[in-house]
Amino acid sequence: MFNGNIRYILRNLGKRHRISVTDEAGREVWYSFTTLVRAGLYTLGVAILVFIASLLVAAYTKVLDIVPGYDGITSRERMIENIIRLDSLERELGYMQIYAENVAQIMEGGSPVVRTLSPTENDKITSEKEVVAPSAMDSLLRRELEGTGRYGLVTKPEKQKITNAEILTPVVAEVVEKFSPASGRYGVRLSTADIQQVCAVQDGTVVLSTLEPEGYTVHIQHSANFLSTYRGLGQAHKSVGARVKGGEAIGATWNEDTASGGTAELEIQFWFDGTAVNPENYINF
Repeated sequence: MFNGNIRYILRNLGKRHRISVTDEAGREVWYSFTTLVRAGLYTLGVAILVFIASLLVAAYTKVLDIVPGYDGITSRERMIENIIRLDSLERELGYMQIYAENVAQIMEGGSPVVRTLSPTENDKITSEKEVVAPSAMDSLLRRELEGTGRYGLVTKPEKQKITNAEILTPVVAEVVEKFSPASGRYGVRLSTADIQQVCAVQDGTVVLSTLEPEGYTVHIQHSANFLSTYRGLGQAHKSVGARVKGGEAIGATWNEDTASGGTAELEIQFWFDGTAVNPENYINF
């Protein structure tokens, strides 16, 4: 019977057929004349439209997120964001490598290079080098690195800059502990008899005046990046921002022992360009 139906369909593909729909009472409520070929094409067209609509809904909406066991569009968006982050990180690493190589070139006395990062077919970072003449900023950076300033490779301060200036004795005292950065002592420890005035070693500005457990601490900023520090004062006469002259009293040594004729201790520190130097190289206490 099945083979007979197939032969019938093949023989009558181009002939018009009557397609009708009847209700429960057997009455015909709709009919149409069409060929089998046209009916098949209509059915195929409707199926294609439904398939395309399903693809669009699945691709551009989050309907698949509600399907159990399916990642959906949210996971794809996260994956794309992670890929973009990795690409940006790779490019930033490339720029950092270029910067480090340029600094190394300057430190070796060479000239920096101009590099252009551009993605290749494999989206890899490459660099194109072109030697350029050093600019004024390059020369300034080289002087900073080769000098003895704050950013210099040589951390030893230039003693001549301090010795050429007039350094006054802040207080009459006896040195009880020497300058020893290895032991964490960045100045000299002094012992004074009775109550004495402590004076500024040079003209400058008070940048810090604070009370600590061992007494008052005063920092004075002088010229040529020279800073003097006075720790363990019994009294502080100057506040932050005050201008002082060399030899002007900034505080006093005082404690319960000195009040009764005993001794008091304080510490004097000298800093030049952020590096501690030995005050005994400039002052005879």
